[in-house]
Amino acid sequence: MAKKRMKTKSTQTAASADQDVVGLITTLVQKLVTLETKIDTVLSRLSSGAPRPQPAPTPPPTQNKDMRPMHKAVCADCGKNCEVPFKPSPDRPVYCRNCFTVRKKNGAFNPRREDKPKVGSAAAPAVPKGKKKPSAKKGRKKKA
Repeated sequence: MAKKRMKTKSTQTAASADQDVVGLITTLVQKLVTLETKIDTVLSRLSSGAPRPQPAPTPPPTQNKDMRPMHKAVCADCGKNCEVPFKPSPDRPVYCRNCFTVRKKNGAFNPRREDKPKVGSAAAPAVPKGKKKPSAKKGRKKKA
């Protein structure tokens, strides 16, 4: 008979545990519903045109562009007189602001011819000292 009493006690504790879990779930659902209604009211206030906080205006950054000396030049594309913040050289073309932005967008600026890859760079691998370059005459037989 002792075994039957043990089974009834364990089933009673399991039933009470199930009721506790169901009670916790219903409480959570109620809290979620109230939270959802609060979120909806806040969102409706924002979308209804309530004044939103404006960020503080930031002053424009002070730049030294105004302090740089400007040099007169003639644009190589359109031929207009313009001013550039560098001293133009006669062997390089100079562009006005409009032509420069158009060329920059189109990717028309190529590296200068003087900027060839130097020995030892990744583009042109250097030959280690003490070893000679392979000869183009390799494989030819000498005539006797």
